[in-house]
Amino acid sequence: MNPQARVLLVVGSARPVRVGDQLAAQIKPILEAAGAEVTVADLAELGLPLLDEPMMAAASGGDYAHEHTRTWSGLVRDADAVVWLTPQYNGGYPASVKNAVDYLFPEWAGKPMLLVSYGAGGGGLGGAQLRSVLEFVKGDVVAPNVEISLPPQSSYGSDFRLVDAASDVERHRQELESAAQTLVAHVGAVQVAG
Repeated sequence: MNPQARVLLVVGSARPVRVGDQLAAQIKPILEAAGAEVTVADLAELGLPLLDEPMMAAASGGDYAHEHTRTWSGLVRDADAVVWLTPQYNGGYPASVKNAVDYLFPEWAGKPMLLVSYGAGGGGLGGAQLRSVLEFVKGDVVAPNVEISLPPQSSYGSDFRLVDAASDVERHRQELESAAQTLVAHVGAVQVAG
């Protein structure tokens, strides 16, 4: 029997008021049901400053100057796969996500990944942009992006948090389950081949 796939679920929004953490809480059990052992990495909690490594990640060989970079690198290296949960802001993905990607380079090579975007229309523009960047850094994006639509008139409360994150995710359960199963199967195939 193959060991469980270790999946890092990255919450991409670092805004003080956001919904990514609510969505992650609903997506985590879907990943677990597909056979993943899930660790959540919340970029708001990780607190990476704007890229401050003195050397380009591609030239660093994974030897980083700052503890926050080594911590981030360790989370990614310890994972068999990464699921990016990203909002769409003004037609793109947030700077917090780009910053997190740019901190590292060798860690992304061949790493199986899945993209889940969200926004009023599902966050497809931001997801497509992020996919392009992850493919450029040699990430292995193994399934179609999942887009979670959050209609502003019905999804958000007066506090700008989701009224019912479970229902918002449930509308996309089939896509999420299929993508999670594809990701976990891909990790299993890599483990067998390795």
